Amino acid sequence: MRKLVIVTILLVCTVLLFGAQKIMLYTSVPTEIMTAIADAFKAANPDIELEIFRSGTGTIQTKLAAEVQSGNIQADVLWVAEFSYYETLKKQGLLAQIDPEEASALPENFRDPEGYYYAGRLINMVIAYNTKALTAETAPKSWKELTDDKWYDNYVVPNPEYSGAAVAAVGALAKKYGWSYFEAMRSNEAVVVRGNSDVAQKVAAGEFPIGMTLDYIARDLNVKGSPIDIVYPIDGTIAIPSPIAVMKSTKNMEAAMRFVDYILSVEGQMALVELGSLVPIRPDVDPPANTPPASEILGKSMDIDWKYIEEGLEEINTNFSDIMLF
Repeated sequence: MRKLVIVTILLVCTVLLFGAQKIMLYTSVPTEIMTAIADAFKAANPDIELEIFRSGTGTIQTKLAAEVQSGNIQADVLWVAEFSYYETLKKQGLLAQIDPEEASALPENFRDPEGYYYAGRLINMVIAYNTKALTAETAPKSWKELTDDKWYDNYVVPNPEYSGAAVAAVGALAKKYGWSYFEAMRSNEAVVVRGNSDVAQKVAAGEFPIGMTLDYIARDLNVKGSPIDIVYPIDGTIAIPSPIAVMKSTKNMEAAMRFVDYILSVEGQMALVELGSLVPIRPDVDPPANTPPASEILGKSMDIDWKYIEEGLEEINTNFSDIMLF
């Protein structure tokens, strides 16, 4: 206890003498959850001022591309949903090669072999259903089932031009079933909204009985009392490791690395579980109640060709838009 008090006093003195270190985080983690996680981080690191730009992955990609073009990158740390985007940034020489202290606790498939990015959470695209309209028995069990006539005009999905997780989902489903799958969805009058939170809110409100959204968003609403639950589809949950990385251009490397290490630590992963109902990427941290661990989810997940998604991003967005929006 005495040691903790001394460390706290030293941190406070450092802040008073030299001012807080500042880092800018660009993230697609929903605002309410990210705010809670940021507060937990700042409580453990009072000498670091964390600023956050929060939006969908697509918006962040556009913003960051403009900053790269102008030579004025504002982000120090990046934490978004679209896994293949990090490969693009790495090839462009925009990410710092880092070796977080906590990285050794992560399974190999959650670490970039070259050390440029590390999964900070596992997010999973699932089928959400309104529990006042459907039960676990009557809700659809697979992605393929959603093209059945019985779900005509009853299904809502996110837009991949805004959501990085939706890019992964659309790419995976198109690879597995072909673009005819989305043509069948359009014939079935599936409705497109902006992001995953929009989908979950509409399902919870009863506007639609079912929707494609991320597990943790629906689970968080469920915990708070909303009539929403999820199905892990039998033809494969779309599991997406959501990486965290440091921009090579950062002038605040020490503070940025402390944020990365916090997110990857036991303390940080527990905060993600408790504050955001997220699936932890560390095997020594328990997942939310009634939720499989990451290893089990990955074992039953749909194959995702990340190289196809990285190289075919424009095609994925264009085909989806042409089929589903026009």
